[in-house]
Amino acid sequence: MFQGRVSTIFYSLGITIMTGWLFYVGQDIILPIVTAIILLQILYAASAAVARLPGLGRTPMWMRAALAMIGFLGLLFAMSRMLVASLQNLVPSLPRYQSNLENLFATWFPAPQEESAPDTEVAELMASPSEMFDRGSEAFSKSMREFANSFFTEIDIAGIAQSVLSSLTSFGGFVFITILYASFLLSEITGFPEKVRRAFGNASASKDTLNMLARINHDIGSYLATKTLINVILGFICWVILVVMGVEYAVLWAIIIGLLNYIPYIGSIVGVAFPALFAIAQFGTLTTPLIATGLMTTAQVIIGNVVEPKMLSKSVNLSPMVVLIALAIWSALWGIPGAILAVPFTTILMIILARRPGTRPIAALLSSDGNV
Repeated sequence: MFQGRVSTIFYSLGITIMTGWLFYVGQDIILPIVTAIILLQILYAASAAVARLPGLGRTPMWMRAALAMIGFLGLLFAMSRMLVASLQNLVPSLPRYQSNLENLFATWFPAPQEESAPDTEVAELMASPSEMFDRGSEAFSKSMREFANSFFTEIDIAGIAQSVLSSLTSFGGFVFITILYASFLLSEITGFPEKVRRAFGNASASKDTLNMLARINHDIGSYLATKTLINVILGFICWVILVVMGVEYAVLWAIIIGLLNYIPYIGSIVGVAFPALFAIAQFGTLTTPLIATGLMTTAQVIIGNVVEPKMLSKSVNLSPMVVLIALAIWSALWGIPGAILAVPFTTILMIILARRPGTRPIAALLSSDGNV
């Protein structure tokens, strides 16, 4: 009994490693399909909200999901227009921000009026700690000035702008393919249960499979729909803070903060770092950027530790350590998309493993409280 369970665990681990290798090799093909499936789950979770609208409660689920898809496309189009408009205005202003950073570095590390004597004996320096400290400070300031001059001289603003625009073009193509896949999946979802019944033949096996898929749809759809609402709230709060503090392109930074907040633990820190660094380049001082960063960090902490646990509740029952490991693995496989999809993927894996007695212990280890 024990030996059979151990062999099952090793076989499961081997299949998992092989699947991960396949995902890494076939990223360009698999990622849009997987993203389309998860998008479909979000749409079905959003269709429950559409059903609460007057006159739509009795409509078929596929119709409500189609309406949710239209709303998603409208939101995506509006975000794209705002991003493009912000970038078009941002690129011509980059030389001004570069100049502000150069002046800030010059203020922090001013050039000495006269050079210190280079032939000071070591014994004299050791006898005078204050002079040794001054010489060390001068050496540090000189190295920082040289670094700043080299950095600001070699930075290629046109190249950065071209790289950003190229990334946006590639992302636009990815989004188009994903939406195309999701549309075809949406058109076939009505007859999917009958396909499962015919494929398995056995009523018990088909019912078990449909129940597993229903739980995956419920858990992942609820998690992503709720997480999206939380990110929208967080993005709006950060937008208000940035507008009040006078930080330019507040819409762009709010969208980036909302998108990066999908990444567990790390995304919220990175999301705030972007507008914080930009604010330093805009104002050329630290006062306003520090205040804005403090307010945004406070909003992140309140939402992450108070609002998010209450709204998400038990939608994903994953151990925090498992989430970190999954984040590292999926980030290595698929980069930022993998980091965003780490929690949904691991939740799906846990649900699948929990359906069979041989792999149920693995699912219990992945969960937060052992209840799978």
